[in-house]
Amino acid sequence: MKSYLIGAGVIGAGILLAVLLGVFAPAPEKSSPPPSAPLVRTAPVDVRTGSLYVHGTGTVRPTEEITLTAEVAGRIVSTNRALVSGGRFEAGDVLAQIDPSDYRNAVRQAQAGVTQAEFAVLQAEEEMAVAREEYERIRERTGSAPEPDSTDLGRLVFREPQLRQAEANLESARASLDNAETRLQRTRISVPFNGIVRTRQATRGSYVGPGTPIATVYATDAVEIVVSLPSSKAQLIDELWGANQSLSPNALPATVRTSFGNSTFSWDGFVDRVEGAIDEQTRTVDVVVRVQNPYETLPTVAPRRSEQPGGGARPPLAVGAFVNVDIQARRDARYVVIPRSALRTRETGVPPTVWTVAGDTLLVERRVQPIQTVENTTYLAADPALTPDTRVITSDLRVYSDSMKVRVQQ
Repeated sequence: MKSYLIGAGVIGAGILLAVLLGVFAPAPEKSSPPPSAPLVRTAPVDVRTGSLYVHGTGTVRPTEEITLTAEVAGRIVSTNRALVSGGRFEAGDVLAQIDPSDYRNAVRQAQAGVTQAEFAVLQAEEEMAVAREEYERIRERTGSAPEPDSTDLGRLVFREPQLRQAEANLESARASLDNAETRLQRTRISVPFNGIVRTRQATRGSYVGPGTPIATVYATDAVEIVVSLPSSKAQLIDELWGANQSLSPNALPATVRTSFGNSTFSWDGFVDRVEGAIDEQTRTVDVVVRVQNPYETLPTVAPRRSEQPGGGARPPLAVGAFVNVDIQARRDARYVVIPRSALRTRETGVPPTVWTVAGDTLLVERRVQPIQTVENTTYLAADPALTPDTRVITSDLRVYSDSMKVRVQQ
């Protein structure tokens, strides 16, 4: 029993000693961990020299679109197969025929009137010749016939007014014949250009009068796209304001691109003109790009830039399609291309910046002059500080300062 008590005392004394050592032992010195530089992703700067393209978007619209209306009254007796929504026709094709019966009869009546008037002229000429012969015979027999005067009464002796009246009636009859033939021609409704029917308002059996709409059609020989550009982009296009002075199509070329399914197709175009007024709402310049023969299904035009994909047989460049347009601005330009995520935009009025890496350890902030952003790519004006060896930071940092240390992700 005594041995158990001695053992318990030794254990208790050991526990007490350990507690006392833990309580009265000096505290270890505290030190903060070394700061860790943020890890960032970078991308190389692409410095280019050559043609600079200004990017814009727009919707394809026809160069000519009209509402086809009847010019004479009558019932439509026949229509062209193309007179349906989406129907295609060529210039001069008769799209609708109004009943021509009454107008043919009017032509025959007018022709009869011309014949009668021509006979009246011949008769008046003969009577005038007879009057002159009688006058000469009287003069020869008597030797004292009065000289005809130039008054109306004197001209009446030789029946000149009757001849002029007959000639005037002939002109009126011919004019009536022209009017009748014109009305007959207007029963055949056609369009002077190749086109497509957008909508149809009348069909066979419909009675129409002058001004009644029959169909809405538009031309397919060319289309145009209105590209709204801010002044910062518009001022990059050389000779832009000369487009309204009928520059050649090669002066300001453009490429029009659109997607169909999984493929992207392109067409050659050119700047046709600049609309006269600045848009009051957006303060943009409206540049009109024209594309010839948009409905020809030919192989895709070779892209002007390597990043533009091509394709096989292309579909028509249909009216209403939303397209991307690249207008050749400067031919011998020098500019910088970076990822869109590398551009840092501050508050309004402060120039944007990019973060570059110096020596793989320091963040350096540089002001830049953007030209345009296309999808995930930003184009900048040339800057001596941005060289092919420069790398820009694409990561987003919540807290940053110029010349702060960073770690570049490998």
